Amino acid sequence: MSGALTAYHLIRRNPKARVVVVDSSPSLGLGLAYATPSYRHLLNVPAGKMSALPDEPDHFLTWLRANHDPQATAITAEPMTFAPRAVFGRYIQSLLASVSGIEHLSARVVDLKLARDRAVLTCHDGRTLEARAVVLALGNFDPAPLPGIAQQARTAGVYRHNAWAADTFDGLDPEAPITLIGTGLTGVDVVLRLRELGHTGTITAVSRHGLFPRRHASYTALQRSAIPRSTPATCLAYLRAFHQTLRNGTAWRAAIDSLRETTNELWLALPVEEQRRFRRHLQRRWDVVRHRMAPPIADIIEAELRAGTLCVRNGGLQAVDLDGGGASVTIRTPEGNRRFETARVINCTGPSTHYRRVGSPLLTSLFAQGLVVDGPLGGGLRTSPAGAVIDAAGQESAVLFSLGPGRLGTLLESIAIPEIRTQAAELARTLQTATQQPEAEPHKAATLYNAESMINEESMVNEESMVLAPREAVA
Repeated sequence: MSGALTAYHLIRRNPKARVVVVDSSPSLGLGLAYATPSYRHLLNVPAGKMSALPDEPDHFLTWLRANHDPQATAITAEPMTFAPRAVFGRYIQSLLASVSGIEHLSARVVDLKLARDRAVLTCHDGRTLEARAVVLALGNFDPAPLPGIAQQARTAGVYRHNAWAADTFDGLDPEAPITLIGTGLTGVDVVLRLRELGHTGTITAVSRHGLFPRRHASYTALQRSAIPRSTPATCLAYLRAFHQTLRNGTAWRAAIDSLRETTNELWLALPVEEQRRFRRHLQRRWDVVRHRMAPPIADIIEAELRAGTLCVRNGGLQAVDLDGGGASVTIRTPEGNRRFETARVINCTGPSTHYRRVGSPLLTSLFAQGLVVDGPLGGGLRTSPAGAVIDAAGQESAVLFSLGPGRLGTLLESIAIPEIRTQAAELARTLQTATQQPEAEPHKAATLYNAESMINEESMVNEESMVLAPREAVA
């Protein structure tokens, strides 16, 4: 979705531009999150906050009322509307359809080389593309490997590494016990999908913290940030300021959402060691209150927990072994190791941002050339405030840019619509300026690359040519 939005904004800024999205998926703009076939998978943000256009905050709500739900409510109304993610995907595709000049090239970029002020990209089928700017709109890769997974369990199919793979739910006995590794939003989605497919067996979720995301609810908005900009840049000082806001009577949801505009600013003010401290001690607690469930989904999860059809085992995964026709799961708890049997184990830990280890030929090449480096904490990419990729020499690239999940190497928040829509619009503005040439010269190709989709334009006199290759993001 991040690459599609960037393409859309590029065309809006220059209708004469020819944009080719190179993406191996059959449809542009959906990505993993919005390609779900299930209408039970709802957005985890109210419809009134989901506009893809930063200058038109009600754009999605207006579209939703005209195309899906005439009764959809704004964020000030009760109950708040949480649209199906599949419907939001249609909305993004409607934006793409509203402009001309975006073409779809079904391919994957496997290599990139820089030549002076140009990038030369090589696709998996041998085709090459030349461009003056490349946007790495890297979406979500498979989860990181889990410890202790026996090869026999993989081979027998009792362990499934990717919750979104087409065959993850194939061949399941509807009454068989299932185990999920992780209690985040991916785990919630899998619970909903299993029930939609008719599964009635007990679902066990394994998690070190045992916390599911909290639910959305209405509140009176806080008019100032719960953590003032003047707060000393340490995790402890931030936490104390936040707790003081709560003690003053502010609802926790209002306090969390008051940080929406300043989260990345506060994060970047922290020294790297303080950022590491946050990751170790506060990240999961932040996630469960920041990325909340729509009330109808929270109702389902809470009902399953009360009924015992969904249960949580607190502990760290130690091993998954083949045991007859199923799996044996061993977890580490404060009381020692515990073992139990299950029919299938599904990894719901979420996408990996450790790009050196995701198996992408393109990223492997970029790291080897020193054109990109990890973020300070070892994940994502190191980028400038404008989204320019920073190389191994510490230099901001004039050719390579990133948005969305790739920028998690530098930012704390970069996968939600508010960040992505702003980054896409600002990046389109930056690229338009960067690729403009004197009138006497032809406009050269500009390339924006994601692992899944790419926009490519041929060099044309008096027209801008742009290439985007993005791997679509999960929101």
